[in-house]
Amino acid sequence: MCPFSDCSINITLDAPQWPTEQNFSSPYYPHGYHTNTTCGWYITAPQNQVVMLQLVWQLHSSYYEDKDSLEVYDVNGYELTPIALPEHNGKIYSKFRFVYVVFKSDDETDEYWEKGISVKYSAINTGNTHI
Repeated sequence: MCPFSDCSINITLDAPQWPTEQNFSSPYYPHGYHTNTTCGWYITAPQNQVVMLQLVWQLHSSYYEDKDSLEVYDVNGYELTPIALPEHNGKIYSKFRFVYVVFKSDDETDEYWEKGISVKYSAINTGNTHI
């Protein structure tokens, strides 16, 4: 396997109109990810639409604390508001047309490789968050 450097924290993606979906994942998903990795994806929906995300993740954590993290933020101008994530896998919807997704791993390893994150995304009309 070739060495991997951290991915960019400034990847910009345009959300396609639902039912078309695009996707992205942490490096090497589902075969595990490296330590000290930080990735960020900024997703934009067209005017008058919001972003729908389908999340699948499995991250390293311990009994006492989460070691690695997945965070999703609504973006309204310069204001970032955290979006509550489902327990492990599931759909979430933004309130605005901009979303920022951040994946971080710490410097610890475990004898078990966790898969990382996989995200499908698309744009939907506001009010269609029941899809």
